[in-house]
Amino acid sequence: MPSAREVRNRIRSIKNIGQITRALEAVSASRVRRAQARVLASRAFAEKAWEILLNVQNSAAKGTPLHPLLTPRAEVRKTMIVLVTSDRGLAGAFNANIIRVARRFQERMGVPVSYIAIGRKGRDSLVRARQKLAAEFPCPSEPTIAFVSPIMRLVTDAFLSGEVDEVFIAYTDFINTLTQRPRVSRLLPLIPYETTDQALVEYVKDVPTVSATGADYDYEPNAAAILDEIVPRFTLLQLYQGILESQASEHSARMVAMRNASDNASQLAEDYTLLYNKARQAGITAEILDIVGGAEALQATLDKAAEEILQAARLSSSIIQPTGANGASHTATAGKPDDLTKIEGIGPKMAAALKKAGIDSFAKLAASSEADLRAAITAAGMNFSPSLPTWAEQASYAARGDFDGLKQYQSQLVGGRKA
Repeated sequence: MPSAREVRNRIRSIKNIGQITRALEAVSASRVRRAQARVLASRAFAEKAWEILLNVQNSAAKGTPLHPLLTPRAEVRKTMIVLVTSDRGLAGAFNANIIRVARRFQERMGVPVSYIAIGRKGRDSLVRARQKLAAEFPCPSEPTIAFVSPIMRLVTDAFLSGEVDEVFIAYTDFINTLTQRPRVSRLLPLIPYETTDQALVEYVKDVPTVSATGADYDYEPNAAAILDEIVPRFTLLQLYQGILESQASEHSARMVAMRNASDNASQLAEDYTLLYNKARQAGITAEILDIVGGAEALQATLDKAAEEILQAARLSSSIIQPTGANGASHTATAGKPDDLTKIEGIGPKMAAALKKAGIDSFAKLAASSEADLRAAITAAGMNFSPSLPTWAEQASYAARGDFDGLKQYQSQLVGGRKA
């Protein structure tokens, strides 16, 4: 398990990341409202312009040639794709999805494809994949017709010069805040794209329904002049609308991704806080155990030292008393009298009487005469004990520490007297 310091550092890092993601979410939330307002305001106009263009084309006077931007090529040998991505990341799978769709669409086409990248993320991906990049443009914060015009001029010149036979725009179609769909739409020639490849149909954007009308139109000065004027404008409008859709999708995807990241950061911080509390508690428990173990070791050392000091004091204060003619002696501790009741014939009251007379050790008892013992008993108001003559001899065994010999001697006595 990581240490409490490591977990605390992780919690701090996660909280800092959470602050960044919440700030990015707030910024994207303010931008997505403006982007949605722009795309919804122009979407109906772009779809109606597409419908009008096809109606005008179908109802043109007989014999009027098709406009070059409306004329499909008999054989498609080269294709161009305008790839619309973002300049920045942190938008979830927004950029990855549209890049993947564009690459799959390219593979299904089966012809050489060149790209025009709008946005640095798309450019970087195409460069890494070693795709042919005809031009690149940064993704503006607020697209305008002035920004789109150079791109449209480049695309139109490539199509009219025969450098490419078809031009598609790959962008992310804005559905709502939670849903964005990568789509590919044909930009030139400006007519509905039809294919039998089901894989391509999955990516191609559905064209608006064109209302059928049998009305006749009068053109001033003529149909060709009208088409020359409106076709480039309507083509520019379709490209502009695709960029607006992509930008609204980008801000929505970033807002949702940052919201999810903020929620994940909060949950992760809670999980790591719990882990930190466990690590801290484990550390406190370990410290307490160390303190208790140290205290016990110190107490054991102090007890041993105290015992050694007490033993030394006992040895230094010991006295040696003679036991009689045989020269035996008993070591008595001044502060602790001997248990005289071990002598057969001496009970607790008799032992108390002897200790009152100053005979409180085996050595003193062994050195006392019968007269001294009788005097001590009489002074205590007690009667004569028949076993008194053997007390001194019994005490001599105890004074020497020969308690086995004392027991053997006592076994020879009858009621404390010699048989």
